Amino acid sequence: MKISCRTLAGLVGLGWMAVSCSSTGPNGSDADPPLMEVITEPTVMTRELGGVPPPSKEALETMHRSDYVLHAKAGKLTQVPVKKVLLPHAEPMTPQGGTSVDLGPDGTVYVRQAGKLCTSTDGGLTWSEREVNAPSGFEIHQTGRWKVLSDGSFLCVAVATGKDERAPAEVWTSQDQGQSWNRTAQIALDLKMPGTGSPYDERYCHRGLDRLQDDTLLWTIDVRSDADAETGLPRQHGLFLFRSGDKGRTWQGPTLMWDWGSEGSATRLPSGAILATMRYQRDKHPQDSAEIVNHMGAYPRTPENLGFKNVFLVNSSDDGATWTRPRMLTTVYGQTFGYPAVQSDGTAVVVHDTRYGPGPPGSRAMVSRDEGQTWEDEVYYLDSTNFTGSYSASLVLEDDTILTIAASSVGGSWDAVRDKTDLYAIRWKPVKDGQSAQ
Repeated sequence: MKISCRTLAGLVGLGWMAVSCSSTGPNGSDADPPLMEVITEPTVMTRELGGVPPPSKEALETMHRSDYVLHAKAGKLTQVPVKKVLLPHAEPMTPQGGTSVDLGPDGTVYVRQAGKLCTSTDGGLTWSEREVNAPSGFEIHQTGRWKVLSDGSFLCVAVATGKDERAPAEVWTSQDQGQSWNRTAQIALDLKMPGTGSPYDERYCHRGLDRLQDDTLLWTIDVRSDADAETGLPRQHGLFLFRSGDKGRTWQGPTLMWDWGSEGSATRLPSGAILATMRYQRDKHPQDSAEIVNHMGAYPRTPENLGFKNVFLVNSSDDGATWTRPRMLTTVYGQTFGYPAVQSDGTAVVVHDTRYGPGPPGSRAMVSRDEGQTWEDEVYYLDSTNFTGSYSASLVLEDDTILTIAASSVGGSWDAVRDKTDLYAIRWKPVKDGQSAQ
């Protein structure tokens, strides 16, 4: 198999390089597709950030009911005062229920959970609620994240997912906050599997729609091949991106973000570049080098289950046309669904879940002081949940307050948490040097 890689433009001032790889195989889809390279040397290990073991379940539950979050740094666990507000309950809802969060042009915060729209005009301190509708012919879960453009209109991208789906995605806009919708565009999805160019067998929209602060829209879909008969896992995978700079009227793409990526989100940095998170998940592959396998052995769920299920970071300096090589952020298998946000001074946070420990499940926030180039040896524990971790989403208010919407559930299985999940709005800021934590 012949592989050719072309180095693209370096990300100015940050020292990262974007790499584009293509390949041809003599046997088409029967050949093992080449793996695109990732960077597995993190800037900090995330098993025990801050030099403090993760708090106990009891400590997190007490914190969850109180107006503080726990902050681990320099060997100390301290309380940081925050504001927490319980949003109106919606059903059906799970901790991975596809929460959609955005900030309107007048500072109104919009949170869509299941078929309910919650709004806040005071930065998440109080909330109102009402029912909303999905575009004609689609279920709410097929419409992914809804976003609010700078003119106040709502936009969503609806798509059918699953095996053998080929219909285009549909772009819908609403001028009455989700009461009625008009179809404004389509996105053709004639996608091929990376490496082999063979047709995909299944497609999913785990990541969906992102809106950057300047109304740039990024929409992604992941495609898979049929599962291997012996392992039960797909042999190939690809995460493709489409982008729009005219509020969703036209779309450019597809762009292959990476081969084994899925969930995550993106934000515009003060420097103008894009910082995006990605769930990178795959098992050990015959093409893996000894160095990669050694890293897998350092970060596995079990010694026998080598592979990745971690948050990785990517950057783009050209509005998503090309992306840097993914670099590892979380080093514990099962620390996934990272959601980024950035303050005006370049302080970036990524809130991720923790599924299998160490410590109880829940949302944890990591901090970078340099737009995500390096990450601090500290962590914020934001909530407590009972099952699989919380798919949290964050935005930054005008005064640099971070508003994180975190899902907390009761029960220990999908059946037990369905309709027993609540959303909490947490208003917080990372502690700066020279500030004290209560």
